[in-house]
Amino acid sequence: MADKGILKMRLLRDDAAPPSPDGSNVRFGLQDNKEQIHDGVLRDDGKYAFDFDVRVAAAVDDSQPPVFLGPFVFGRPQDRFVYLSWQRTDTPSYVNRVKARLTDIDWALVREAQEWGGRLETDLSGRKAGGGKVPVTWQIVDIPEPQPEAEQPDE
Repeated sequence: MADKGILKMRLLRDDAAPPSPDGSNVRFGLQDNKEQIHDGVLRDDGKYAFDFDVRVAAAVDDSQPPVFLGPFVFGRPQDRFVYLSWQRTDTPSYVNRVKARLTDIDWALVREAQEWGGRLETDLSGRKAGGGKVPVTWQIVDIPEPQPEAEQPDE
C-alpha cells in the first residue's frame, strides 16, 4: 500500500448517555483497537468533540477507494469505520457503540482536507447503536486562515 499521509478527523455527539441504556455505569468516548476509551472535549455548543488522526493509503492506486489505518480504525480495508463507545466500567463489555463509516470519504475529500489543512468532521448526535451501513456526511472544518505573503523588498 502506498502511504498518502495523515488525515485529521473529528466525531461529534450531543449526548454522553448510551442510545439504549441498561443501567450500567459506563465510560463514553472514542474507542481504539486496544479497547481503550478516549475522552472527548465538551464544547460550548454542548457537543462532545473527539479529535484523532488516521493514516491514508492507496490499496493499489487512486482508482480504488482510500484505505484508512491507525489505532482508531476498525473493519476490513474497504469497509473501515471508527466507534464512539459506551464501555461498561465493571466488565470488559459495551452497552452500545455507534459506527462512523470511513467508506463515505473519497479521494477528492481526502485531498481537499489535506491541501487546505482542515479536519474532516461528522456529527453522530441522535444516531442509534450500530449504524454500520448508515451513510455518514463528512465535512471539512478548521481550515487555517491563509497567511498574507511577505512583501518583497524593492530592488
